[in-house]
Amino acid sequence: MVFVGCASSSAGIATSNIPISNKKYKVISPVEEQISWRTFDIGILGIPFTKPPIDELVTKILKDKNADALINIRYWTDRSIIFFITWNRFGLSAEAVKFEEETPVNEKKKR
Repeated sequence: MVFVGCASSSAGIATSNIPISNKKYKVISPVEEQISWRTFDIGILGIPFTKPPIDELVTKILKDKNADALINIRYWTDRSIIFFITWNRFGLSAEAVKFEEETPVNEKKKR
C-alpha cells in the first residue's frame, strides 16, 4: 500500500479582533485554543465539508471567558493531506479583555 501525503503551515499576528483604539480595558485571561476541520482535495481543487469554524471558535472563547474582545492575537494554521482528505488545524493564542465602563461626562464634573 502506498501512502501519499503533504503538509504545510502558516502563522500570523493581529492586534485585536475588533477596533479598540480609544476604549479602556482590563486583561482578564490568557487564551490558547485550537480547532480542526476536513476538506476533500483533488489536485488543486479543494471542496470543504463545512465552513472553516474560526468565527465559532472566537465566539466560543469570548463567551467562555465572559470577554468583550481578544488582543495580542497570535495564530497559526497547518494542514496535512493524506490521499484526498486534508486535515486543517487553526490555533489561536491571545489575551481576553473586558471593557471598562466609562464615567459619564456629567459625573466627571461633579467630582
